[in-house]
Amino acid sequence: ECGLVLQTIAGADHDDPGSAGKGFYYSPQYERKMQDIKIGIATIDFDAWVEPSAKADFAKALDTIRGLGVQVTPAKLPDFPYGPMVNTIISSEGSSVFETLISSGEVNQLTDQKQIAGLKAGLEIPAKDYLKAMRIRAVMQKAFRDLFADIDILLTPTRLGPAPKISQPLDRPISDRPRPQDRGLTQLIPAANLAGLPGLSLPCGFAEGMPIGISLVGRPFSENTLLAVGREFQKVTDWHKRHP
Repeated sequence: ECGLVLQTIAGADHDDPGSAGKGFYYSPQYERKMQDIKIGIATIDFDAWVEPSAKADFAKALDTIRGLGVQVTPAKLPDFPYGPMVNTIISSEGSSVFETLISSGEVNQLTDQKQIAGLKAGLEIPAKDYLKAMRIRAVMQKAFRDLFADIDILLTPTRLGPAPKISQPLDRPISDRPRPQDRGLTQLIPAANLAGLPGLSLPCGFAEGMPIGISLVGRPFSENTLLAVGREFQKVTDWHKRHP
């Protein structure tokens, strides 16, 4: 279904200067053999980083991926300050879009006080910081091109623990447990946003009654490869049919 939806919505947008101008055709009939696909992982992501309540199902998901016949190899992200970079760029650009709302004071009518503070703070980020983040971003994108020269997909937990319950705030810390010094691939979400990489999240279990998932991230415009692995994973699991 993701492939069919993407085929429908993908394409050039002449009103968006950031549009790649490319369409997408979902072609499962031409999918690559699983044996030819190389997936990079960091085992520490599924061990020391994930929440204890989710560890068993994450381990089963990783075993299932291996069982598809793909090549699994250790992988490491290029060393960049992904969090500060993505926060600087998104905050600057987001606040710029809503400059009139912020400057007029109408932003204070929003309900979320943290969002109000964030929009105001984003408007105060110096241009030099934004431009520095964009320069580093260009270097980082080159590093990811080199990484994907030998790997087709990076695999990580989508979140390190279960999804938050409706009674819990979305910005709550996942855990107060000590974190390993080795970051593994845990910074892949901000890294993929910065590098413009496609991703696919697959349900893979439950923890504390809430769903968990694994993410597949590939090189730009490799959506059909991601969908092929996702299809094979869902042929041998039924998590996508279960409800919390």
